[in-house]
Amino acid sequence: MKSNNKVLLVLIMVLLATNFGMLWYFTRESKVETKPVSRTERMGDMMRKELGFNNDQVQQYITLRLRRDSLMQPLNLELRQAKMNFLELLRQPNVPDSLVQKAALEVALKQAPIEVEFFQHFKRIQGLCSTEQLASFDSMLSRMVRRNTGDTSNISPGK
Repeated sequence: MKSNNKVLLVLIMVLLATNFGMLWYFTRESKVETKPVSRTERMGDMMRKELGFNNDQVQQYITLRLRRDSLMQPLNLELRQAKMNFLELLRQPNVPDSLVQKAALEVALKQAPIEVEFFQHFKRIQGLCSTEQLASFDSMLSRMVRRNTGDTSNISPGK
């Protein structure tokens, strides 16, 4: 009986040592701190991977993207304000259809310059592409448009 207790005691000690070892292994401070990757950098990586952009093309793309972002900021603020004004109509009882239509048109008028800037931005990116990259760019752009407009019928998983 005593030898049974010794075996159990040794087994418990081994299990405890294993648990402490696992705890130490998974909680030690050797984790590498990584800098969060910006959306622009992720998009640059995507352009490299999907289109085969070289480092120079990626840098040019990042420059275009930062330029576009700075141009879009005031346009997005105006659009946001137009949408907020539109939603304010919900607080009013008995809003005439003409007022709803006018507010909706104001939102559309603020959206139009954003769409034009996106078109110009894509045209500039297209200008960065080599002849061999153009087909991949067109395909990627089509997938993005379908995905961003709610059409998932022709989008392969992971894209």
